[in-house]
Order: sequence, then C-alpha cells, then structure tokens
Amino acid sequence: MSKEFISHRGLTLRNFSPMIAKKGGYMDKVIIIGGGIIGGSILYHLYKNGYRGKAVIIEEMDALAQGSTSLSAGGFRNIWSTEVNMKLTTYSIKRFSESEKEFGVSIGFDQRGYLFTFYEDNFNMIKDFKPNWDRAGVRTELLTPEEIEKMVPGLHTSLEHLDPEIVEFLELKPIAGGLLGLDCGLVNPTPLAVAYIEKAKEMYPELVEIKLKSHVDRIIFEGGRTKGVITGSETIEGDIVILAAGAWSAKILEDSGVSDEQNIPVVPLKRMLYVVNPPEIEGVLDIPFTIIDKGVYFRPEAMNWLVGKAKEEQEPGFDTEPEKDYYEEFINYIMQARIDGAEYCRIQSMWGGLYAHNTKDKNGIVSFHPDFENLFLATGFSGHGVMEAPGIGQSVSEFLLKGKFETIPEVSQLDYKRFRENKLVKETIVI
Repeated sequence: MSKEFISHRGLTLRNFSPMIAKKGGYMDKVIIIGGGIIGGSILYHLYKNGYRGKAVIIEEMDALAQGSTSLSAGGFRNIWSTEVNMKLTTYSIKRFSESEKEFGVSIGFDQRGYLFTFYEDNFNMIKDFKPNWDRAGVRTELLTPEEIEKMVPGLHTSLEHLDPEIVEFLELKPIAGGLLGLDCGLVNPTPLAVAYIEKAKEMYPELVEIKLKSHVDRIIFEGGRTKGVITGSETIEGDIVILAAGAWSAKILEDSGVSDEQNIPVVPLKRMLYVVNPPEIEGVLDIPFTIIDKGVYFRPEAMNWLVGKAKEEQEPGFDTEPEKDYYEEFINYIMQARIDGAEYCRIQSMWGGLYAHNTKDKNGIVSFHPDFENLFLATGFSGHGVMEAPGIGQSVSEFLLKGKFETIPEVSQLDYKRFRENKLVKETIVI
C-alpha cells in the first residue's frame, strides 16, 4: 500500500485508507469539528502516523481549547470499571509524561495519585475487584483508615467527633478504607491541546487549516454520506467529517437534520468547580486528588484547593453558571464533617463547564456512524475525555489510516452500533 495512487472500484484513491476505501471513497481532506483536546489529538496523530492529505479543524471560540478542555478539573486516572478505559488512560498517562519532551511545553504533569475513600460495603467490593486492575497493569494500593488520615492531614475517617444528628442528616458512615491510584495525578490540558494543533500546523503548514470563531451551522448530508459542513456563509467540503465537539455534538447533529433515532445519546451536563483556600494545616498542599463522601473531591491548585462534586439532580442543558449555594450549603457541609478547618475554606473563584454525558453507558463513542458512512464520531466521553485524549487521537488515526485499532484494540468496543445491538460498555466509576 505504499503507492501514492491506488485504483479501487474505478476510483483513484490518494492517501489510501482501507476502512474508507472499502466503502468506495477516499480520504484526501478531513474536517474536524472541535478545537479542544480530542479534536487536537486526532489532528496531530493523523499527521504523526502518516496522513498527508488536507485537514481543517473548526473551533467556535476565538482561541483554541477554550471550551470544556480549559474548564476541566485537570485530573487523570486509570482506575475504572471497564478495561477499555483502563487501557486508554494507562496509555495516555505515559504519553502525558512524554509531552514536555515531545512538544517543548509544560503541561503541569504531576503524578501525586488519586485517593478514593469507601464505606465498608463498597470497600469490600473494591478489594474483590483489585485483581482486575492488577491484571490490566493499573497500579493501586489498598489503604487503612489510619493510612488515609496520614496521607490527608486533618481528615477524619471515623465519625466519633460529630454530633449523631449531623451524621444522620448528611447520611455519613465511617470510612473503612481507601484505594490509591499510584500512576494518577494532575495535568493542565489546555497547553497540550494547543500544542497538538500548533505542532500539526508547524509540521504541515500547507495542509492544515485552523478556523477560529467558526460556528458549524450544520453538517451536509447527501445520499447517506457527509459532504462537508456549513459555517455561516462558508461551505467547507471534505471526505471525512470527524465530530469531536463534546457536549455540543448531539446539538450539531440535530441541527443537521439527524433524527432522534439516529442521533447520539449524549447530553450536556453542567459540572461546577470551586477554588477555595485550604485548611490551615501543614501538608494540605501535598495531598493526592482525594474523593470522599457523596463524591466530593478536592485537590491542590497552586496555593489553594480545587473542589467539586457532580450535582445529582442536574438537568441537561448548556447553562454553565456556577452556583455558590451548592458549595456553601452542600459540598462544604460534607467537607466540614470530615476535615478540620474546612468551615474556613471560602470560595476564591468558581466556574462551570459541561460534560458530554453519554446517557446509555457513560463511555465515549469512537466509530463511524452506521447511517452516515464517512461521519466519524469521537465524543460522549462523560468527563474523561481529557484523560483519554492521547489514546483517542492515536486510536482514531490508526482506524482511519489502517482500518483497525492497533495500539488499543479494546477501543472497538466503543462503536456506535453497541447502542443498537445492546452491547453497552457501562462505566461505573465516574466522578
């Protein structure tokens, strides 16, 4: 397949892709909708792995990676319930560690660990599940309550210090143990996303086009295929359209005339983050990314803490306004019950972002759409897109250029067709 031109079914194919050619088409120009870390990773890895056609990456904002990528909690972990996520994130963590050398930019890579805490019933389940992580190469340690308290200064695993009425009101139980992810930690995804796109442009300036402040009005469909996209008064044609628009992906398909039955099961869900001053206790800036009762989490952010928790009753929608009351009247109550001095953890700043929430199984969709043969989906990652971005970029590029997922074969489980075939890949460890 090294020839520049290959004849197939009467067509002349350039930049041969067996997956595309099998369907009677070719890949000479790629359109990527979404200038965040997923779209950027796909763009970069296509060229890194041998693609030499044209590419247009379209971003609605006036700068790259200013949407959900820049608003994430900035954590990465390979502790998951599904093997595909374990493999994707373990691969991605290795690539994060190499990014400064690869791109010459700092991404704040910090393997300080992830600490999950559990009540007794769940901790017993974690102990039973640990061999699965061991087999997948996910390095973890089980911790006693005493070890947890030593690792997170000021945290109480017991409830003896609390009034029983508070315990009942907050529905708390003693922490029976913890799970520490040894390879997990923190990363700043924004400079990495920008580096992906700028590196591709630097390597092939005549092939890569970056379109900022460009809103995709709709994808053009004709005869079961995509012809390109319309952005305002401009029509951009291409052979492959890659939808990597995160929480906006389903809306773009809806605006393009895709029926509810054909659309993806992805909705936007607001997630809020709060920067607060930490308790005045020695060592509180040296803690891992820590998850306690009700899914409340906190981790160091410069000289502060970054705190969050998914709001269970959150309705789908594009509202991103942070809610001060949610921190002060719920999250901080949980923190006060567990951590000395948490009542003094005041909000310094706050923001809201959007999860591309897959309502079926909380996992990404990485495949062609079965009804539109040259529409490729890379979306719906339900809050773990940043953590998997290097692996997704590598996998999508392999599939488009070689017709298969080579590095991480398990990505094939994330095909859109799983929804129709009832082969869901349900991820249960979602924060």
